[in-house]
Amino acid sequence: MDAIVKQPSGEVDLIQVSEPACLEDEVKIEVKACGVCSTDLHIVAGSYPWEKGVTLGHEYSGQVVEIGPKVTKFQVGDKVAACMDGGFARYAVKREDGWLFKLPEQIEFEEAALLEPLAAAANSVFNRSSIKPGDIVLIEGPGTMGIFVLQCVKLMGATVIMSGTSRDEHRLKLAKSLGADYVVDVQKENLQAVIADITSEVGVDLVFECTGAQVALSAGLMALKTTGQLTQVGIFGKEALIDLGRLVYHSQKIVGSIAYDKETWERCIKLLAQKKVDTKKLISNKMPLKDWKQAFEITREQRGMRVLLIP
Repeated sequence: MDAIVKQPSGEVDLIQVSEPACLEDEVKIEVKACGVCSTDLHIVAGSYPWEKGVTLGHEYSGQVVEIGPKVTKFQVGDKVAACMDGGFARYAVKREDGWLFKLPEQIEFEEAALLEPLAAAANSVFNRSSIKPGDIVLIEGPGTMGIFVLQCVKLMGATVIMSGTSRDEHRLKLAKSLGADYVVDVQKENLQAVIADITSEVGVDLVFECTGAQVALSAGLMALKTTGQLTQVGIFGKEALIDLGRLVYHSQKIVGSIAYDKETWERCIKLLAQKKVDTKKLISNKMPLKDWKQAFEITREQRGMRVLLIP
């Protein structure tokens, strides 16, 4: 079968590999859709550790086609979502007790392929922030993570200010359609002035920094009220500069958030099944596996939201 694999040379390519065998405690999945994310780009560039010989693709959904004799939680025909590796191929195998989740019938394969980034965003809101109803929240960066953070924040009853750049025009429009109360193009408007006006110069209660950019981190801390919290969701590729004096004098807090736990995954599956969150609107392209280089390029150039590869 075809699979996108990091080869012994370190290069990533679409190659022919053997169809994976299903061991006694494993589940074999026919992959229906797998999302392309920035981590995949880092693997291709060699800036993210990835074991050679392992198939890429960590945001995927599919259907169970075989189970090992010791498997008790899954049956052939089950709809599932999975993560960590193996999604950029026709078939993948996962341990029954691994990152594998049964889906209710009403969830479609394509929308389920975005459960992984949704879970990461949900973790930052539900588990790693101090959010409460009535809070005023700034979300910096209307990419996939920012849009999912937005949806989770709105579920908590908060007011949302979403900021981006002129390049994010279509993404800011999407944010508005999904519940953002205010959207700000920081290249056309003064973000701090907008926030001062909305908050009567108090500052926002919470910031979710979803870009991993120094300018956004600095702006987020400036926008934060005394005793406010900034949750860092975007990943920095280098050291960040922080005004610790301001942090101390204003009794502010910075909290990091990465990934998720299984309980958060299950919560997100319920939210998706109940139509309380929308992942479909973030799917901008669907392409066959053979067009993976084009899909990666679209992602690199930010010419859409999420690209799905269909094996």
